Amino acid sequence: MRPELEYRTMTTALQMVEMEDLQRRIWGPSSISPVPQLMAAIHNGGVVIAAFHDEKPVGFCYGFAGFKQGKSHLCSHMLGILPEYRDWGIGKQLKLSQRDWAIENGYDKMTWTYDPLESRNAYLNLCKLGGTVSTYLDSYYGDMGDGINKGMPTDRFLLEWELTSERVVHCIEGSPVDSDDWCEYPYVLDWELRNEQPFPVVRQGLGEYEGILLAVPAAIQKLKQEHLATAMEWRLALRNLCKEAFSQGYVVVGLLKNDEPVHAYVLERNVKGEK
Repeated sequence: MRPELEYRTMTTALQMVEMEDLQRRIWGPSSISPVPQLMAAIHNGGVVIAAFHDEKPVGFCYGFAGFKQGKSHLCSHMLGILPEYRDWGIGKQLKLSQRDWAIENGYDKMTWTYDPLESRNAYLNLCKLGGTVSTYLDSYYGDMGDGINKGMPTDRFLLEWELTSERVVHCIEGSPVDSDDWCEYPYVLDWELRNEQPFPVVRQGLGEYEGILLAVPAAIQKLKQEHLATAMEWRLALRNLCKEAFSQGYVVVGLLKNDEPVHAYVLERNVKGEK
C-alpha cells in the first residue's frame, strides 16, 4: 500500500518558495511561475494546492481567475508531479481538490490546456474528470526548449470543466464516460503501421456522421524521441482534423483506449449540457 498523501492549500510566501523549487525539480529552470506571481494570484481569485508525502511537496496545481464573455472561471494553469510519484493518482486528486476549492469560492467552471498528443492526460481529463474540448490552439506557448515540448509546436486543447454538471459528477464518482457506441464510429483520422511506426492516415467522412474517431499515438514521448518526423506528422494531421471538426460543431467527449500503439479521440455533434 502507498503511504498516505496530504493535500494543502498554500497561502504564505514561504510556501510559495517551496512551490517554486518544486517546479524546478519537475520541469527545470525554464518553466517557472515565480513567488511574486503566485502570491498575487492567490490574493486575487487564484489558488495553489500541493500534495505532500512525508511532509515534502511532491506535486502541485496552480490556478488563477479567468474571465470570458462576461463570466468568471478558474484557469488551472499548471499541474506538475515529481516523476517518481506520477502513478500515484495525484493528478486526479489535485484537480478534485482544486474543484472543491473553486466551488467553495463561487466558480462553476474550470479550464486548462493540454497537449492533444498526450493521450494519457486526455483519458484523465475527458473520461475520469468529464471535461470536453471544442477549441484548438496552434503553437500556444510558442517554441519551448524543455524536454517535453522540445522540437514540436506547442499546440494545445482548451479543456472546459463544468464543475457541477451531471457529466462531471458522474465521472468523478467513478463511472468513466465510455460508451459501447464509440466503437461503431468511423475513423476520420486513421492510422497504419509503416516500418514499425504508427503513421496518421486521413479518411473521408468528416461532417457525415454524428460521431467520429480521430487516432492519437498512445506514447507520443517515445515516438518523439525515436522518430521526431513521424511525431510531427501526427501533430499536423490532428491539428487540421480537429480544427475542421470543431468548425462543424463537433466536441471531443472521450478517449477510446485499446491495446494498439494508437488510441482514438471520440468526437460527437449535438452534445448537450456540457457547455
